[in-house]
Amino acid sequence: MADTEFMILDLTDFSETEYAFCLSLMTEQRKRAVNRFHFSDDRKRTVAGELLAKRMLSDRCGIEIEKIVFDRTEKGKPFAVGLPAAFSVSHSGALVLCAVSSRPVGADIEKHRSVNDRLIRYACAQGEWEYVTAAGISDDEQQRRFFRVWTGKEAYYKYTGTGITSMHGVDIFNPALQSRITYFQRGDYAVSLFCESEQPPSERHSL
Repeated sequence: MADTEFMILDLTDFSETEYAFCLSLMTEQRKRAVNRFHFSDDRKRTVAGELLAKRMLSDRCGIEIEKIVFDRTEKGKPFAVGLPAAFSVSHSGALVLCAVSSRPVGADIEKHRSVNDRLIRYACAQGEWEYVTAAGISDDEQQRRFFRVWTGKEAYYKYTGTGITSMHGVDIFNPALQSRITYFQRGDYAVSLFCESEQPPSERHSL
């Protein structure tokens, strides 16, 4: 088993039965938080991410899924109580991403969409700005480049568990960070994983 593993779930494969099962595992407080989402798709993404994380942790740690309890640090980073594994969940559009590892890990997925100069300036350090706005590239290529930068930063901050403190304070092309970011595209989605292990993350397709 790789030190860091990840799975990507298409929500079209997430059934109402699985949704109900995951809800049954949640505390009343957590259920209320889910039900506060106005849109059903947001509720479905949240529940699917939680169930995917619990299934991956159950498989890795050899513990019954019903016994897995989630909590959060003071800064809001989720963790599995008493388990020797970390996890990170992200979702966008129709896809849900989960990464698990024996060490801290961060994961982010974003569906490509139009971006403007204001957002690019907000997110990008100088070198990243030059990469995203390079002369002669198409709008589609600019989107791909921007979300490579964006997901890399999000994955880093999920790894640290501090929340986003400064978008310009993190440069994904800094060699110390770049060597720990795994980036790829899945259709029109950008995916980044930030982990401590020198071994590349491994994708799982089933549990």
